[in-house]
Amino acid sequence: MKLRKLYMLTLSLMIGTFFFSFVNAQPFSLTKDEMLYYTSVWKGDRFPDGRPRVPDDVVARLRYVSVTEAWQTLNGSSDPTAEQGALSFGETRRSTYSNQYYGGMKMMRDDVIIIGRASTIQFMPFRPDLNGLIQQVGNQEGRSRGQFTWGVEQLQKGDVYVANVAEGLLDASHVGDNLGTAIWTNSGNGAVIRGTLRDLPGNMDIDPKFNFMIRDFRPQANSSNLVAGINCPIQIGYVTVMPGDIVLATREGVVFIPPQHALNVAETSERTRMQDFWAHQGVREGRFTAQQADGAFTPEMNAEFTQWLLDNADSMGKFFEDPNEAPSPEFIRAFAKQRQERFANPR
Repeated sequence: MKLRKLYMLTLSLMIGTFFFSFVNAQPFSLTKDEMLYYTSVWKGDRFPDGRPRVPDDVVARLRYVSVTEAWQTLNGSSDPTAEQGALSFGETRRSTYSNQYYGGMKMMRDDVIIIGRASTIQFMPFRPDLNGLIQQVGNQEGRSRGQFTWGVEQLQKGDVYVANVAEGLLDASHVGDNLGTAIWTNSGNGAVIRGTLRDLPGNMDIDPKFNFMIRDFRPQANSSNLVAGINCPIQIGYVTVMPGDIVLATREGVVFIPPQHALNVAETSERTRMQDFWAHQGVREGRFTAQQADGAFTPEMNAEFTQWLLDNADSMGKFFEDPNEAPSPEFIRAFAKQRQERFANPR
């Protein structure tokens, strides 16, 4: 009898463990295994919860990429996956990242770039029965009763808080200066919110490097929503944002860079940056035409540009307002070598 009771107790614990391993406080939050699966194209480092962690040095290089450059690179980028699925009505073609940009939002500070790894949260309009069950599991996990803080409480340094607040349709604000202070304290970074912001003067006073990109400003607080998911796929405008995407937000708008394409976006921008500087300088001096500078380099121009790279590999920073905008000498020399090989053996 004792063995039978022990067996039944063990079975109950196993069933309970199995059941609660699939229960989250939010219906759409990803477990670690799900995070690993749905971001499996990324092969690099990860946070303990499975979220992709693009290296700090790559994130730092992306600060100097324009939104236009990032979009243009992603618009021609694809992944080496065997099956991408049909796009619509059975149509199949090469799938590229053409839906990574969204514009038309406002920034708290127009001159402060927001750059970092996305930590996502999905809010939906309040519904009592669903909200009660979400809060019940949240209580079991030791979360606060204020669901609006749940995503902020788990921010890591360098994260960008990315929130879809009921598609921005609820005309009251998700963040005031109290929550803004917590976002900055936990992440040292800004936020992109498909919703509105209040307490503008208070948020402006938090830190001169702190910034928001939002739909608009509104004075009233918004309590008519619930948290449907943390670190899950969310929608910002017409962009699907995944946890771990690199957020690049400027006055041009915001682009969400999939982690597996972050390095390519940075390197493509650095090559273009140096080429454009050199070509624009030639136009100002009257040596090149606009067409030549816009990509129609002559053989003589190609040779001159490659030599210019080699001559200035160790001092490229002098050509930019911020010396950190210049690529590393190793990258410049590798780029010059690629050009030498390419133009020595033109196809």
